[in-house]
Amino acid sequence: MEKLFFNLSEEEFSKGRKLLLWIVTAFFIIGGIYVALLSPVFGKHSIRPLISLAPFGIGFIIGSTALYASIQRKDLFFLIDDDKIEFRYGIFRPKKYSFPWTDIKKLVMPHKERKVKVMFKDGTSYIIDISYIQRKKSTIIRKHLFHAARAQNIDVLKVVSLAHHKKHNVSHSS
Repeated sequence: MEKLFFNLSEEEFSKGRKLLLWIVTAFFIIGGIYVALLSPVFGKHSIRPLISLAPFGIGFIIGSTALYASIQRKDLFFLIDDDKIEFRYGIFRPKKYSFPWTDIKKLVMPHKERKVKVMFKDGTSYIIDISYIQRKKSTIIRKHLFHAARAQNIDVLKVVSLAHHKKHNVSHSS
């Protein structure tokens, strides 16, 4: 079986996109300051300073996106090899998970959802939610998980939805 490794932190935002986000953020903040100063400084009493909340709000939202793109973590990955499934991804406080194939009893794979439920031999389970990953990569990960489980002689159950399997979900981390 081939090893599958995705570095998930390398290509999300290019430098040009980050720069563009910061420029748009600056324009909205400057626009908000201008609108806020129109009435008290420039004497345009028909324009209320309260209207400046709109450009400030838009600038804050775009600025938070630009900040996230600028300080994004560098150690996000997804790995499937002969010994284990290992990954670290997520938006806020990603944790590293490692599941050896020897501990896995069964995989439950829904047809349309981008999730995989891993059921362990000790009776616990964990749902790997790969909906945060680009669609193309998550499809490749699901296919590789399916073939890797078959190569390891692990049962793979295909279902329509994970809704029927949620009641057995218990977190498991290594």
